[in-house]
Amino acid sequence: MSTKKVNKSAVLSVSIGKGCYRHIQVSLNESLKELADIILWAFDFCNDHAHAFFMDNKAWSNYDCYYMAEVDEENEYRHTCDVKLSKLGLQKDDKFKFVFDFGDDWEFQCRVLRIIDEDTDEAMMIRSVGESPEQCPAYE
Repeated sequence: MSTKKVNKSAVLSVSIGKGCYRHIQVSLNESLKELADIILWAFDFCNDHAHAFFMDNKAWSNYDCYYMAEVDEENEYRHTCDVKLSKLGLQKDDKFKFVFDFGDDWEFQCRVLRIIDEDTDEAMMIRSVGESPEQCPAYE
């Protein structure tokens, strides 16, 4: 499926917990799967578990969700690799959830800060506040 390339980017605020967030600029030509990689990179996480996006901003809602294709063997849901950000109609102040690692259930809050009229060749972190949580803490 080919999609027309757009000349726009989004600046997203992605937070996890209180006082830990990143502002990321990303091309709207990226897929949700690629956005998952970018978010995990921004928080120093290894992309070694399943993920999903909940565009209605309600984790585990079935209303407007996209799952990693590898975990949806029944093809029940739309897949993160199949949809470009440009097709989501994102606008300023839209909020959505990104859930990573369904065992540990890392929940990232995402908000669109702005849409800009330029493509971004490579995603970039514009702002970083707070220390990233430890992805795999040593339990005692």
